[in-house]
Amino acid sequence: MTPDPPHSQGAPLSDAGSEHSPMSGIDEYLVHNYPHPVRVMWTTDAQAYERIWFTAQDDAGALLVVCGLAFYPNLGTAEAYAIVNCRGQHTTVRAHRLLGDDRMHMRVGPLAFEVVEPFREWRLTLDDNAYGVSYDIRWRDTKRAVFRNLGAGAIAAGKPFGNTAGYDGFGVQEGWVKLAGERFELAPAHFNGTRDHHWGTRDGVGGRARWSGWQHVISGPFVQFPDWCVWVDHLLRNLGDPRPGSDTLHRRRYLLRFEADTNLVLGGEVDLELRSGESRTMTFSRLGNQIAFLRCGMYGGPNGGTPDGDVWQGEFVGDGVVSGETYDVTDPAVRARIAGLDQHHMRFECDGQVSYGLFEAYDPLCYETALKGRQGLSLQGGTQ
Repeated sequence: MTPDPPHSQGAPLSDAGSEHSPMSGIDEYLVHNYPHPVRVMWTTDAQAYERIWFTAQDDAGALLVVCGLAFYPNLGTAEAYAIVNCRGQHTTVRAHRLLGDDRMHMRVGPLAFEVVEPFREWRLTLDDNAYGVSYDIRWRDTKRAVFRNLGAGAIAAGKPFGNTAGYDGFGVQEGWVKLAGERFELAPAHFNGTRDHHWGTRDGVGGRARWSGWQHVISGPFVQFPDWCVWVDHLLRNLGDPRPGSDTLHRRRYLLRFEADTNLVLGGEVDLELRSGESRTMTFSRLGNQIAFLRCGMYGGPNGGTPDGDVWQGEFVGDGVVSGETYDVTDPAVRARIAGLDQHHMRFECDGQVSYGLFEAYDPLCYETALKGRQGLSLQGGTQ
């Protein structure tokens, strides 16, 4: 079993480097509630949430791990999930419990999330369970996390989950993943990933009845190179970079390729225009069927909640409930059935540099939008 989190052992919580100002180490925890005490939410909105999300992907196209933990204070629920796609065998473990009063407690069933050092290192664990997958991962930051209040721009754009703030980042991983009798060793030279932490209100929290019907089509790339990276529209800098803060992209234009039988994203290229006027073109192509289908993690949308059961984020399904399944996503019919908000494991190349990261899109809505040439999306040579 995973040991108790550090706060129960008297370890300091507030330490963090000055480059993360105004955030402190305690901002790594799921306790944000301005302007009220932790147990009294700042809003009565049932869609209030706080979530952390991590990924780890290799450079060989064999293993992809995506996991997350979320609290819903006004619904009184907590949930966590882990998705492990090993060569197209897509296994999910989900866990649910009542939230309770202690929002420093970041374990739900067999899934635990532990801050080892704020903005530097986490420990992610999945204990043995009925679905045959487990892991113990040390997740270490490489890029500087920078606080962003995303609410004002989203509200101005008419997006229904506008009141959101948080930060994102990149890192490398070591540890192990076990499934189906096979053990994978994770080493920083071959595994990297991204993470985020956001809080506020989000459309669809609590079930289909609370979903507005709006869905964003594409997030785009999550990829890091040695000296720069792009997290959707956010350009992060290395830890310790003497330049303060971070930067954002001015514009993105995509030429995309899709699978002919499912219309899921397969690859393409994106023109990145920086605010300085500099531009870069990045190409990307998917590694096999290495996709994390986030509907399995309860991300609801036009295609529904979980593929079997239609569970959405924040819904009460019981206290101490653990569920899961394995899908063979080498089968295009399976990919089409469980598609929705999907994170595709991609090989990226830009200016002669190669890296491995994720590309997030809502399938097949992304294809339908590109077919119409809208929202900066267009087709690259049709499907294949």
